[in-house]
Amino acid sequence: MAGFLASMWEVGLSAVLPVAVALILFFVSARGPLAAPIRATGGIVAPYFGSVSILFGLFAALLVSDVWQKAGEAKRAVQAESEAIHALAHLSRAGGIAAVVIPSLKSYIAAAGEEDPYASSITTTRAATANAYLELLTAISRAPGLDGALRATMLTTTRELQKAHDERLSLANDVTAPIKWFAILVFGAITQIALMLVHVDKPRAMRVAVGLFTVAFAFCLVIVAIFDAPFEIVLAGEPRASLKIALDGL
Repeated sequence: MAGFLASMWEVGLSAVLPVAVALILFFVSARGPLAAPIRATGGIVAPYFGSVSILFGLFAALLVSDVWQKAGEAKRAVQAESEAIHALAHLSRAGGIAAVVIPSLKSYIAAAGEEDPYASSITTTRAATANAYLELLTAISRAPGLDGALRATMLTTTRELQKAHDERLSLANDVTAPIKWFAILVFGAITQIALMLVHVDKPRAMRVAVGLFTVAFAFCLVIVAIFDAPFEIVLAGEPRASLKIALDGL
């Protein structure tokens, strides 16, 4: 599963679930066996909602900032991987070993471009990328007649390539994504309940208050769904697209 759900399904659920919770609250507060007990809580004063909403607001702000930063880090990892490939190509030409290094770079690009962190075949494709990286490292280490300082620079750039690759996969396989999404869903639902209880004696005001908060709640969930799995939506097609550009420039 991509990011714990297929990305567009996750976005759809993020928009629909807050509305569904609000409709359920409207229904149970108007009729059914829970209507009378809910109406009996009319003594709950407005400041009660403030304490709950502050918790939701702080948690949502922290979470949205975190997923936004994660998307930025994913983009930087993709760019770093592509830039390292360009740098190795230029350095190999400067050192006169392009005929040895460029084929290994192309093999790495082909293998890394096929990696899908959410596919069942990721172990196989990652092994192919590791083999291509080893060939590249070996080609640079054993290239004859290469200046010592230039060889050291190329080896450092090769390690940066591996670091960017590993960081990209690590961000794509973040196991905390479903926990974050579920946590904000729970906090939002609790806040909806608090709004309902504060306005339980004024049905129209309750519907307006809960409705407005539901819009904000759904928006937060959608943002989390989009940016917490960056390689599914905002960076869909990466790193294949950036690596293809790098390949075209070799």
